[in-house]
Amino acid sequence: MKISKTQFKNLMRCDRFAALNEIYHDKEKAIVSISEDVELEDLMSLENEQYKNDIIDQMYDDETDEDLIYKENPQMDMMMPYYNELEMIVGKVIAKKFKGKTIYDLDTFNQKRFSYLKNGFNFYCFLDGYQEDESTIRIFETKATTSKKFASEDFAYLKRFEGDSKDTRLDFFIKNDQDVLVPREDLQEVEGDYYKKEKQLFDRFNKRGKYVYDLAYQRYVFEKTYRTEKKVEYYLVILNHEYIHDGKVNEKNNPVYPDDIIKFYNLTSLTKKMMTMIDEDTDLVIERINRMDARETNLGKFCERKKNTECPFFDICYKSFPEKNSVFIYKGRHFGFVEKNGVKHELYELINEGARHALDIPLEYMNRKNNEIQRNVVENKVPYYNYQKIRKGIGALRYPLYHLDFESFNAPLPRFKGEKPYSQSLFQFSIHIEREPGVCDKDQDNYYFLAKNHEDIRKELLEAMLEVIKPDGGSVVVYNVSFEKTRLKELAEFYPEHRKAIEDIMDRLFDLLHVVETNGNFYKGLGFSEEEAKEINFYHEDLNGSFSIKKVLPIFSNLTYKGMRVGNGTEAMAAYVKFPVLKGREFEEMYIDLVNYCKQDTWAMVEILRKLREI
Repeated sequence: MKISKTQFKNLMRCDRFAALNEIYHDKEKAIVSISEDVELEDLMSLENEQYKNDIIDQMYDDETDEDLIYKENPQMDMMMPYYNELEMIVGKVIAKKFKGKTIYDLDTFNQKRFSYLKNGFNFYCFLDGYQEDESTIRIFETKATTSKKFASEDFAYLKRFEGDSKDTRLDFFIKNDQDVLVPREDLQEVEGDYYKKEKQLFDRFNKRGKYVYDLAYQRYVFEKTYRTEKKVEYYLVILNHEYIHDGKVNEKNNPVYPDDIIKFYNLTSLTKKMMTMIDEDTDLVIERINRMDARETNLGKFCERKKNTECPFFDICYKSFPEKNSVFIYKGRHFGFVEKNGVKHELYELINEGARHALDIPLEYMNRKNNEIQRNVVENKVPYYNYQKIRKGIGALRYPLYHLDFESFNAPLPRFKGEKPYSQSLFQFSIHIEREPGVCDKDQDNYYFLAKNHEDIRKELLEAMLEVIKPDGGSVVVYNVSFEKTRLKELAEFYPEHRKAIEDIMDRLFDLLHVVETNGNFYKGLGFSEEEAKEINFYHEDLNGSFSIKKVLPIFSNLTYKGMRVGNGTEAMAAYVKFPVLKGREFEEMYIDLVNYCKQDTWAMVEILRKLREI
């Protein structure tokens, strides 16, 4: 059996994955065990067959035979051209920076490949980059994350001093004389807090550790396969979050990126420490494949719920959880639940003891006021309102109101001058003007802007917005202010001639989410105690733990996003991506769909606020 890096990581999730994967890929011949004492000749017993068929029914639609496991991923489809371009950029920089013979290609058949046969199982890997000179072999793993996410300030470790000297924070990674980042331990003495941070990098489910684990797997396969007297180095290559595009383009009008758009991390010493771990993991994978145990097993963070790396068999393992008001609704659930006697229960500990519904977690475990509110609402089916906070929050508004929403495209590689990797490149806005409380027409009082192609229209968009939002002191209402505020800051940097007008808008931003949910600083500023300021203002069982505008809107109106051809942010980006290839009627229909979607977002704020005033 051949096991790729992706398959290896999936098989490492839990005891059940191997059997489910076997059933999915060969549902007619799959042999799995579902009971503890099954003999080999009994594996295909009637009981096993029925159990297997029940699982297959959850993998495929009965009527259409549609695959319910590996679904389409429109966001991945949008980003793939950028990921491919990044790999080519990295390959060219490797060749220039390190010299020697360099092998890189998008086609895996042309990449350097290594495989290791262990107990009849073939563990293999394709290398994003391979470079070799007279003395050194270098192996490269390219990831489309940024240096800010991989080595941000919160990953610095605390260096402690005795006496009066103040403790100080030091970066975990520092540059060597080759202008390559390495773990500080490679160049300097380190202390205990450093190793606490290092542990995160050994965790394959950590937001940083997952990248290091991939590189460690590549190293393991290479070392088990290839014997060499040369020095071997292992590099992680990611996007430089400090890079700012200068706007240069080639003859085809495509952006041209210099070498400093990427950063190199030499993780040779770090991955060396992981070899025993990877070896043990390969043993575990082999054991799981040989056992083929399809029985339900404990759930945990390895399921990667609601992440883009979520287990493909998530819906099968979580079928016993209710769609509405499961244990996952609770705010702060990742901190666990604490009894009055101080005994703490982690969420997955409770789940593996049988908790499924929100009410399965006892009321005495609700050590957070917001959780107590949520539980009472679910149990009694009566919405919760803090009338005083809601009314006082609304009272902070200044008319006319400008309900504002942006749509953007966050390309891994910057497209326009002044942008960084993953800049949220604006292509659309919608504004509804509410001149007095409740005085706003859905169509007559709506103003919008939408790009018609992939050219740089940021200045045009900005100036169109400034024509609508007047410097009259009226509140600019948004939903979840951090996104719009950051986009406005970026526009002020791109176009300093409009900085004063943009900063005026920023000073007038009002987050409707603060009224619906809460915000401690906002309500402390309105005179509430710190404790009450942090308590949610509103909860309804239909929220299902989420305060997104798409969850809130149907509670306060008969409007819904269901049935819209463009009904969420990902679909909006996907529609925008298609603009250059759409013609005639197809383009016109898609354009209208995008206008209607963004318009729905701002009208939703008008409707929600209208209802809140009636409370």
